[in-house]
Amino acid sequence: MSAIQKLVEQADSHADEGDFEAALDLFEQALDLVPEPWDEHDEALALLISIADMQFLLDDYESARETFQAAVNSFEEAGDELLVQLRLGQSLLELGDEAGAAEWLAAAHKSGGAKAFEVEDPKYLDFLKARPRA
Repeated sequence: MSAIQKLVEQADSHADEGDFEAALDLFEQALDLVPEPWDEHDEALALLISIADMQFLLDDYESARETFQAAVNSFEEAGDELLVQLRLGQSLLELGDEAGAAEWLAAAHKSGGAKAFEVEDPKYLDFLKARPRA
């Protein structure tokens, strides 16, 4: 098992226990081990998504937005990932960017339906439902 895989396993364990700060630190350590340029390494995308998810769960919406945006800008397939769509939309809404939030949350709803929102705060799905259809 690689050093990156060991760090990810430890980070996942911390995240499962609700220790998002420790998980974030370990995911960041793992990303530091990925050679640059990151966009040539699939594991970098997974790590960026995990880092951004921990940032979101720690209510650091600006960092989460930045990290998700970096993933989307670096990896063509990132924008198709349900978690990226959901969390980027949620982060944008928390930051007051309703237009951006609506776009990403609508993409998440299209990808995963209402099920994608079922363990999330209802305010995100309520926001999406209240938006006029384009």
